[in-house]
Amino acid sequence: MTLEKYRAKRNFHKTSEPKAARGKEHRQPIFVIQEHHATRLHYDFRLEADGVLKSWAVPKEPSMDPAQKRLAVHVEDHPLAYATFKGRIPEGQYGAGTVSIWDHGTYENLLAEKPQPQTVAEGIESGHLEFVLHGKKLQGRFALIRMQGGRFAKKDNWLLIKMRDELARPGPASEEASGKRKTVQRRQAAPSASRALKNSEAPAGRVGLTHADKIIYPDAGITKADVFEFYHKIAGRLLPYLRDRPITLERLPEGLGGAHKPHFWQKNTPSQYPDWIPRVELASGDGKLVHYALVNDEQTLLYLVNQGTLTFHIWFSRVVDLDHPDFVLFDLDRGQASFADTVAAARTLHEILEEGGHEAFVKTSGKSGIHVLVSWEMDGGYDEARGWAESVARQVVEALPDQATLERSKAKRNRRVYVDVMQNARGHHVVPPYVLRAVPGAPVSIPLSWRELTPELDPAQFNIKTIWQRLKRQKSDPMAPLVRGFARSESAQTVS
Repeated sequence: MTLEKYRAKRNFHKTSEPKAARGKEHRQPIFVIQEHHATRLHYDFRLEADGVLKSWAVPKEPSMDPAQKRLAVHVEDHPLAYATFKGRIPEGQYGAGTVSIWDHGTYENLLAEKPQPQTVAEGIESGHLEFVLHGKKLQGRFALIRMQGGRFAKKDNWLLIKMRDELARPGPASEEASGKRKTVQRRQAAPSASRALKNSEAPAGRVGLTHADKIIYPDAGITKADVFEFYHKIAGRLLPYLRDRPITLERLPEGLGGAHKPHFWQKNTPSQYPDWIPRVELASGDGKLVHYALVNDEQTLLYLVNQGTLTFHIWFSRVVDLDHPDFVLFDLDRGQASFADTVAAARTLHEILEEGGHEAFVKTSGKSGIHVLVSWEMDGGYDEARGWAESVARQVVEALPDQATLERSKAKRNRRVYVDVMQNARGHHVVPPYVLRAVPGAPVSIPLSWRELTPELDPAQFNIKTIWQRLKRQKSDPMAPLVRGFARSESAQTVS
């Protein structure tokens, strides 16, 4: 049955392609890549498994460069005899054009060596293959990763990726980028705040990247090197939001992948982490001391990324005065509500805040919600800030009773937007702008202008791959005035 699609597409009275029949399996499974000059030139990548050739159509020539990911469309199985086919497929026949052998050899299934071994067929079913190729052109470790969601949902699209090993060869166009992914020159660290624990000077040199080819986002084929490069490039925009704030790290050392892969939140900084990472010592709710990391420079940021951190969560206050928040958060939790209602709640909130003389800033949460932030410049600490936020949130609900709610229970919200202000408390944290979120698609929390916030906006459009075009157009940070307010607040506290 596995060759039925192959058979149905061909007239074997007119084409010399092998007939649809299983072949005798080789002692060492083979692979072949055929250069196919059809309507469009492409490369047919085929792996032997279960007596047939599992096949993918690759639009661009496969590469030994880990930075050059290739789209690979999963197509019907081919008979094992197809591995030696070359010649011309006649006009009018499926795949008409000239076929030649571009590369061939044997391969090893790396999934068979995992703690939970998988066959190639099982790997295809789960959407993840890893193998070693022994060819003339392609050699070493490769991966095929199924892509999911968005415009890829309609087709069985995969990514063919050269994994980083001693045989990898960066191409001319990516040598510079590849070098940046491996190591990043240290920048001068900002001075740590007065209440931070004493730390040593960071050593001159470079921050290393390990396990660069590890797949972190399987749906999009995004590697640890891609995540590392993202944080290197975004550091200039992100660090002002992290500086001198206790940080909770959301770590996924093995990437996304369900319950069998670790996903945890880390507050305490292990003693084996370098002593040049600044820390602040705080008591937890049970009285135990916790050494929070302070991410004050790029070297610390990238060290933590290399430890498997995907998302950085910040306190609302800084070590200069941990009892006084710098800003107030309104978290518009969409839940089962429509995005249009979420936008309506955010715009109503904006109007109420403006009428009260407060400048409000808006950003995507990086998931489905919207965050609205306001600088906290009034007297009082967290209790006063949250009390004020609750009074504002209540005005939003009174204005939009059918679209917004203060009900914390999801079951009782009735498809209304939850205007959440409960995070405004000492020790709680929030996602800052410019960080990745640990969900498929590698979305990024991104600041918006208020005119951008419309029902047509798709927050998922801002991700690790698309963000750079936006930042190229958007020279300044829409939330920069909020950050400048942090500096003014620190100056005032220092004087007092």
